[in-house]
Amino acid sequence: MKQRTRSKRSIGGFTLIEMLVVIIVIGVLFAIAAPGWDTILSRQRVSAAREQIAQTIRVAQSDARRTRSPRAVVFDMSTASKPRIANVPYIPDDTQVTASKNTVLISNTSPAWALLGNGDVGSGAIKLAVNGTTTNATNGYPLLIFDGNGTIAQTPLVPTTQTIPSVITVSRGNTTARATDRCVVVDTLLGAIRTEEGAFNNSTQRGCKP
Repeated sequence: MKQRTRSKRSIGGFTLIEMLVVIIVIGVLFAIAAPGWDTILSRQRVSAAREQIAQTIRVAQSDARRTRSPRAVVFDMSTASKPRIANVPYIPDDTQVTASKNTVLISNTSPAWALLGNGDVGSGAIKLAVNGTTTNATNGYPLLIFDGNGTIAQTPLVPTTQTIPSVITVSRGNTTARATDRCVVVDTLLGAIRTEEGAFNNSTQRGCKP
């Protein structure tokens, strides 16, 4: 009788050196791809914040027309890590027509405030600028005020003439590059809104060209 010989099966696997090579290659690829991925996420955050601002402005205009009473869009840049925006009633009176008029519109803890990015954006990820300025005025928050017709409010309803075009800019907080800036531009006294991309050509300001 013929004896059956058992064939020896070789056990497959990877050597330690081969595994180390694979890990190194993955690490190199991740290091190359990570900055590009971070840029993509940052652009998405900035674009989403811009849409949030545009929507808040549109709602404020609609509220003003519906209630036939002035509304104010308020921007808070005092906490640069997490900028905020709010849509609140604007009630002109003797108290508001002063140098400190903005401070009485909304309290710091008001529920009307909404974090840009709805709170899902990490601290310092995005920055806000209104007409090229990245900090609040000493007399209060920057405002965009609509009258009861939903148009840009004029004197004597407001104590000073509002800037038109008015440019609200959202930018990446972790870079000084401006090519990814996104803006909402209120173009006319009627409150026409458009969105823009790109940098304002001024070394001391951030924003899109009006």
